[in-house]
Amino acid sequence: CLQDLAGISANHVCLRLPDAGKTLQEQTGPLLITHWGLSGPAVLKLSAWGARFLHQQQYQTPLLINWLPQYNQESLRQLLLVVKSQLARRLMTNNCPVPVPKRLWQSLTANVGIGAQDRWAELSKKALNQLIQELTQGRYLIQGKGKFKEEFVTCGGVSLKEINFQTMASRRCPGLYFAGEILDIDGITGGFNFQSAWTTAWLAAQAMGHWGLD
Repeated sequence: CLQDLAGISANHVCLRLPDAGKTLQEQTGPLLITHWGLSGPAVLKLSAWGARFLHQQQYQTPLLINWLPQYNQESLRQLLLVVKSQLARRLMTNNCPVPVPKRLWQSLTANVGIGAQDRWAELSKKALNQLIQELTQGRYLIQGKGKFKEEFVTCGGVSLKEINFQTMASRRCPGLYFAGEILDIDGITGGFNFQSAWTTAWLAAQAMGHWGLD
């Protein structure tokens, strides 16, 4: 459960929608836990590429989070076994050996049944496997999207086949012009939607200024 971790950020995670199959690639980048859910570049990219799938699922679908994509499961296992040996008498929740925030580490260990007073020496093989799974394939359930008018991702719009891209004019209705996110253009986070809006608006404005003068 991430509800009590609002304000915590992870610098590098990997996100995947398992029910989308191989048609939707996993996305990596920073992640921010907010009071209402998840945000940050990794979430925005996954939302952009998965917008149609998420809509089809009515925003109710599993999400896998790899909090440590720089490790594979075997290298992470070896690291944790070394820590178990070297920090045997220390409390697990107070001694985080991986690059995640301490509160997140404490939450993830609690998710697999590791108590606040459990020491590294007490880490069983079963608990070790569960911890590795939680760190690399943590399973969460998406239960909705952002509030209307607060969304960062758009999808769909006027078909590009119906637009003259030299003027942004409708091919079906003379004198009608389109620009920005009303078009079926979906850019990932990074300013691409802004640039699309500015460019298409400039083209439309230039064309409207000359409409009827030629």
